Amino acid sequence: MPSPDARPGPSQVPTWVLRANEAIDALLLAVRIQLTWLLLTLLGAVVLGIAPATAAAGDAFLAARHGARVRVLPLMWDSWKREFAPANLRMLPLLIVQAGALAMLWIIMGGGVPGSVPALLLSGAAVISAAWSTVSLAILAVVPRTRRQDLITSWRLALLLPAMVPLRFIGLILLLVAWTALCTVAPPLALLFGAAVAVRIAVWLLSLHLEVLLEDLAATARANARARS
Repeated sequence: MPSPDARPGPSQVPTWVLRANEAIDALLLAVRIQLTWLLLTLLGAVVLGIAPATAAAGDAFLAARHGARVRVLPLMWDSWKREFAPANLRMLPLLIVQAGALAMLWIIMGGGVPGSVPALLLSGAAVISAAWSTVSLAILAVVPRTRRQDLITSWRLALLLPAMVPLRFIGLILLLVAWTALCTVAPPLALLFGAAVAVRIAVWLLSLHLEVLLEDLAATARANARARS
């Protein structure tokens, strides 16, 4: 029987206090990752910095996924150096496709394509290209296993895996569009949280699910190889 003089201990901390503390930690982690992402992106002159910086942000969120304390700057710096060439080789072509598709949409919205039918067809192609390349980039950023493959296999996985998770594909695109719109109307959000929250959404929707899927595919391939031998 507890003593009448017992004082509330850690086990009696209200749940909402714990949840609030977790939320604050998550926000601070996102800010640290975002500022480090900006630094590393600029360090690569943007064009060569954005791919390894995004991969490094994915690695940082994955390291913190189970509540572990993460030293963001050293972790992301090591990841950026390690992924500089691999991430650029794998992600830059997709970034070019994404930028081209978004540029095409901008031109169409500005009335640069005469005729409603050609504009409609080009709009559809541009939307599909932009969405697919965005999800493929997210997969490369937040599923490290895809970056560890050879170049052709990495591209194959990045391009085919979105079709295997259609609901997560659509959910990711909708959330990223909503987050981009919010950052557009509130620029401070983009500065403090922009890329970090986008990567965090991708980690939440894709990372664990695709890691399990890839492991299952690898196990099936090994079993088939043993059956043939």
